[in-house]
Amino acid sequence: MQLKKSINFGDVSLNFQTVYNKLADLEGTFVDGFDNNIKYLLNSENWNPAKLVDGKPQVALKTRMDQYAFELHCFPIIRDEAQAVVIPNEPSSPFREYNPATFGPVLKINGLQDLINMMHRKGDDADMELIKYAHMMTEQLIGLFTHKLKVETQNGSSVKGFFTELEPETNESRVN
Repeated sequence: MQLKKSINFGDVSLNFQTVYNKLADLEGTFVDGFDNNIKYLLNSENWNPAKLVDGKPQVALKTRMDQYAFELHCFPIIRDEAQAVVIPNEPSSPFREYNPATFGPVLKINGLQDLINMMHRKGDDADMELIKYAHMMTEQLIGLFTHKLKVETQNGSSVKGFFTELEPETNESRVN
């Protein structure tokens, strides 16, 4: 945030602030005392011991981005299929009570596509660094899920992938 303020004489765009605040919230996920989808999924007390595979719940991860937000979804695998809707207390679910339809995305970064588009048009170093940081944080979260849960499938692009897709007329990406 300091870099952005110093580059723009204290002026910070709403898109930048929105993405920055969401990433700051994500950083504090395991520090603050509030429950969230990430903590719920990783807490073994919420797992259905009868339906674990290698001691872990089976899930499918999917990323998507539209004009409003970048989202990471986690779908439990029930009877060999990823389920977007799960009935309460489904005995075949790897979780005691997890319904992606009511819990919503595990992670949602509002305004990221707008920030990426702005970066391509007239962005500065601070915009680029925030996009790189968003990529790093989302990849770390996916890595954490891959380590703690049994991720059977992972679909969708990374933040870097979406950045490259939206990049006009060049195949070179500045997100590492």
